[in-house]
This record gives sequence, structure tokens and C-alpha cells, in this order.
Amino acid sequence: MKKIILPLFLLLIFFITLSYDSIRFYFNITKEIINLNSNLAVIASNFYTEPTSEVSYKDVVYKSRGNLDLTLDIYSPKKTNKGASPVIIYVFGDSWMYGNKNLPSELSPIIEILRNEGFTIISTSYELLKTDAIFDKQISDIKDTIRWIYKNKDIYNFDTDNIGIVSPSAGSQLSMIAAFSDNNMFIDDLSLASYPSNISYVVDLFGPTELSKINISLAPTEVAEKFDTYDIENISELYSPINYVKEDLPNTLIIHSIVDTIVPYSSSLKLFNESKNNNNNFELLSLETCTHYLENLSTKEAITLYFKILSFIYKNSKN
Repeated sequence: MKKIILPLFLLLIFFITLSYDSIRFYFNITKEIINLNSNLAVIASNFYTEPTSEVSYKDVVYKSRGNLDLTLDIYSPKKTNKGASPVIIYVFGDSWMYGNKNLPSELSPIIEILRNEGFTIISTSYELLKTDAIFDKQISDIKDTIRWIYKNKDIYNFDTDNIGIVSPSAGSQLSMIAAFSDNNMFIDDLSLASYPSNISYVVDLFGPTELSKINISLAPTEVAEKFDTYDIENISELYSPINYVKEDLPNTLIIHSIVDTIVPYSSSLKLFNESKNNNNNFELLSLETCTHYLENLSTKEAITLYFKILSFIYKNSKN
């Protein structure tokens, strides 16, 4: 219990400087974190378990590529907004070759906080590397998800001035490039090509920012074999987020553990420093206890992690 007293005390001090709506939002975050308490570290390390069951719109096709339908799930807000609903896009990770868009049931309490505050959550899919797809197709899938949101904003009441992306690991590499690249890059579906792909912010959890620095020997065998077929230096040049850093990027929260043995912390630190050199508003949350998969995350750091993500989203939202 002592481990959570100090961070929660600091949160209470933080409340003094906030407006009523902000206090209510942060109070709800704190209350939910207290309710989760000892389960926080377990939740954080378990992104790929049973999906949450409550989806407002399931398997909505946002585009097709040949015989492949690419779909997304929409979790509508539970609070009536005065205007359009801010949107959070979730892009799954899992080594580019595995995973799906199902949101883990363990994250339901956090998702409910956001939905109750008027946010729409969209969990999207992308073509896996098990096909002949390479990163440009996957990145175009993320950008086309954003373009689809712009195209359908009136149907679903989306606030396209207020879109953010949250993604772990491989999904974060794809998402950062989608967010950092220009509107006219990574065009795939021509029916979406005329729509913008601008977003307001990114939450990056352990994303590879330099592909050539990944410790691929610790990846699943199938992934390592796939990477062996690539010219890694060329792939790294084309598809590393660090190479897309320029001025006027979306606000970005980088989260990384200093003991990550798969994706080096030094790459995230380099991204952070390079972003500052280009006058961007990036933040870096350094964790100390967990692996790349958030295993061994301490309860204290779990509290910090959840509060930081939710407060960053709220701070960068205009609702």
C-alpha cells in the first residue's frame, strides 16, 4: 500500500491547479487506478488476451486490397458531447506478423473512462507481414484509417481536429511514420486519397524508431526469418520513424523501459532529442522495471504509466 501513497498524494496536489472539468476527469482516472491497484502490473503486461465484448460497430470495412478486407472496430462515446467526439485510434503491435485489432478486456476500465468522457475509440487492422506485404502497405493502412475517419466524420460524429493514436511496439513504429509523414505519402486506396491524414498526438509505447537497432535474435523465429530476407539497412532507412522527424510534428509521448532488450531505449532517447532539435513538443517517460512486453512492471510504475497516458490524452484533446 505504501508504494502507491506517494504517487497518489502527488496527483491530489496536481488537482489544485485544474479547472472543474479537469478535476473531475483526473479524479475519475485516480479512482479507477485505485480500484485496479494490484492488478495494474498484470493488466499492463497482458495486451493480447480475451477481447472486450462491447463494440458499437464491429468489423467496419475501411478499405479493400484485392480479396482482403481491412476492418476497424468503433467504440462510441457514452457521454453526449456538445460537439463532435474526439477520436483515439488504437494500433496493435506484436511483431508486425501477429495480433489483431481486438482490444484486451483487461483495459476495459480505462477505455470506459475515456468513453464516459466523450471519446470515440477506434481499433484498426492492417495487413500482416505474413503475406508479401512490407511496411509501406502497413503504414498506408494506418494512414487510410485516418483518411477514412475524415471521410466519415459526419456519419459517426468524429472530431477530425482531435485525433490521436495510441500503439505499442511494432504498431507504434507504423503509427509514428503514419503520423509524421506528409498527407500525400503512403497512398493506397484512391477513394481515400483526397482526404487528409493529420492527427493531434501520438502515444508511443516501446516503438522501434531505428529498425536496424532491433535485437532481432530475440524475436519469434518467423519474424527473424522474415527480416533475414530484407536489406536491413535499406529497410531501416525507409521505415524508421527517426528519419521522418521534422518541424511541426504531432505532440508525442514516448514511453520506453531502460532495460528493454529487444528495442533499445537509446533509440527512443535519440528520437526524443532529435524532436527537440526540430522544436517539437515530445515527452519521454522512462520506465525502469519492465521488459519490452511490460512484464515485471512494478505497481508504482504502472500507476505512473496509466496516469501519464490518460493525462497526456486529456491535455492534448480539445473536448
